[in-house]
Amino acid sequence: MQNIHEDSTIVSSDDMLESVVGIDPLNSRLPTEPPLEPYEGMEFASIEETRIYYTRYAKNTGFSFRMGRVTKSRTNGMIIGREFLCSKEGFRAKKYVKEESNSIIVHDETRVGCKAMLYLKKNGEIWIVSRFVREHNHELFSPKSSQFLRVHRKKTNVQKKLIDVLHDSGLGPSKIRSVLCTESGGVDNVRFSPQDVINYLTEKRQKKLENGDAQMMLSYFKSCQLKNPGFFYAFQMDAEGRLANCFWVDSRSKMAYKYFGDVVTFDPTYLTNKYKMPFVPFTRVNHHQQSILFGCALLWDETIESFFWLLSTWLEAMNGISPKTIITDQDAAISNAVAKVFPKVNHHYCMWHIKKKVPEYLSRVYHEHGEFKNQFYKCIHQSTTVEEFDSDWEAMIDKYGLQDNQWLNNIFSIREKWIPAYVRHNFCAGMSTTQRSESMNKYFKDFLNSSTSLSQFVTQYEKALDARYNKEREKTFTTRNSKPLLRTLYPMEEETSKIYTRKMFRIFQDELVGSQLFITEKVKFSIEVSTYKVREIYKEKPIYYVNFHVTSKEANCSCHMFEYSGILCRHVLCVFIKKKVYCLHSQYVLHRWSINAKKEKVKEVTIEGFQEGSSNASDTSLFNSIMVHSLELSERGSQSKKHHDIAIQSLQNGIAKLDLLDIEESNKKFVDSTSEDMPKVSDVSIALHDPPLIATKGRPRTLRMKSSLEMVRKGSSTCSYCMKKGHTKPKCPNLNQTR
Repeated sequence: MQNIHEDSTIVSSDDMLESVVGIDPLNSRLPTEPPLEPYEGMEFASIEETRIYYTRYAKNTGFSFRMGRVTKSRTNGMIIGREFLCSKEGFRAKKYVKEESNSIIVHDETRVGCKAMLYLKKNGEIWIVSRFVREHNHELFSPKSSQFLRVHRKKTNVQKKLIDVLHDSGLGPSKIRSVLCTESGGVDNVRFSPQDVINYLTEKRQKKLENGDAQMMLSYFKSCQLKNPGFFYAFQMDAEGRLANCFWVDSRSKMAYKYFGDVVTFDPTYLTNKYKMPFVPFTRVNHHQQSILFGCALLWDETIESFFWLLSTWLEAMNGISPKTIITDQDAAISNAVAKVFPKVNHHYCMWHIKKKVPEYLSRVYHEHGEFKNQFYKCIHQSTTVEEFDSDWEAMIDKYGLQDNQWLNNIFSIREKWIPAYVRHNFCAGMSTTQRSESMNKYFKDFLNSSTSLSQFVTQYEKALDARYNKEREKTFTTRNSKPLLRTLYPMEEETSKIYTRKMFRIFQDELVGSQLFITEKVKFSIEVSTYKVREIYKEKPIYYVNFHVTSKEANCSCHMFEYSGILCRHVLCVFIKKKVYCLHSQYVLHRWSINAKKEKVKEVTIEGFQEGSSNASDTSLFNSIMVHSLELSERGSQSKKHHDIAIQSLQNGIAKLDLLDIEESNKKFVDSTSEDMPKVSDVSIALHDPPLIATKGRPRTLRMKSSLEMVRKGSSTCSYCMKKGHTKPKCPNLNQTR
């Protein structure tokens, strides 16, 4: 195009976007009548007003347009001309034209050399149409069809905000568009497709990640720690400065560990980010039997070194307080790391992981002996003593000739880590598997996917965590706001209904009601202890033995349910009722399962190398000690207005005393509270690079790592027509022949 003014110059601007000011054409209330056709000499107040007008004209006429070149003044660089081109103007560049030898898939051709255009030039404060070409060399669409053209698929600002909110809530592009269609009164009022939603989110994400994904995640951690000093994070880098392993935990989870940190599970089996870094949640159950978190990690690999770093870091975040029991899978790297970091902790293996491998390693005996499965599980679950299990196992091995089965020999050699008869002496809050981690993985699936970036991951994780804590508050409200229906007349039922959370009371109530189906027989007695054989009516097995202490009215059962889960079993309750013990001792109602479990007094935190009155404790140690107590103050102070007022008054009194202390020590050397020992989050400047991407073709089909058995099952499809494996009915060659 020639210059419109002699003092002007034409600047290529295919990638230039005009600044959008004023109203958006899709947000504005435009007239319903067709717009006036452009003509040379037509005047507009601004380029934006022209764009709004031309958008309406193009939609009504049935074509799409794009912004062309910009003409700038040679004297002052101001824009003095603007070009509006038909989207089918020109032709595709040769480098994008597909050749037969080129395997790259390109989009279908859309440009056909259309000459239709409108040129706008500036004259003083107004813009005038100096040239208008009406004719198109291609088919034009009806107004209803033209809404699918790119220029008419714009999203309003309100729609963009809704897309952001719905995306942050875990909805995918198709669901987001469905919601917007419903809210807008139908699909005709939503001018964009699910792919447009994807493009919008991708563009927004790319803008956010200009400084790097890992660097943005680190910045997010810093901001969290500045807002809440109880927030803890740590990471490792490789030799090239790329993120390797990362762990973080918020103050709520650290506080919850104080109440429910007796049992912890973790299971690195879930892929929830585009780097394929396993998500490792530290999971446990609260007093409502809900899965909650003690922090989580993203690991680059699953080696002993990575797990050792993770467990050591997690222990540091929990002020060096170890759990009583930790449950993992059989992974050798995890086992070695647990043994090093937690040498005195009960380490159990996940029974579910072991049992799901049975069909894989025992397929022959499964096929030849239909009764083997029942006997195998009976041996595991109905053996109440170590001696009984060992005897039943040996008999099973001999019966089916499995002495040389290496897998069975291996799981028998580690039986003290997973067989109920061995592990039920240890408190596990009723958990024998890492399926709490699995259920948590399924929960996070609503918020995360295999394309999630690191920075998205940590922000979405926080939202998922908020939703989880909201569910806990909901259960607490239900327990406090209602009374459960009683099913017996025993005083212990009414007493426990006022103490337990609703979930735990239901478990106890089932045991109490179930105890009425059992009968007892005294088999051994003395002055102090009587032993009862307890079995279900009309059943000879299984048999349980309950020792009842006559003087103290205490009892224990061979099933060890109380030791294992903290709830009395029906066998003990059956003996209690027989001995007219209708009220339970407090030792049998664990505070951990009570509605007031989170009102327990804060345990004193032992700080290594620090004694009361010592002046050589690090600022970090002192800070952590105060944080533990202040978190409980926040937890309890938020229960009601009265609790809140007492907590605030306590803080104000403490601050006033500290002010007096500062005045008394004003002549001493001032010690900055942010000394070198204190983590200076805002001062830390680290160049953290993204972990390398694993090349994949398209989006991963799955989020969870699968066993070889699962993969074999997936591939072994059976045709319903010829009953042969390897294909399905629609692709059956025999069916095609008959046709």
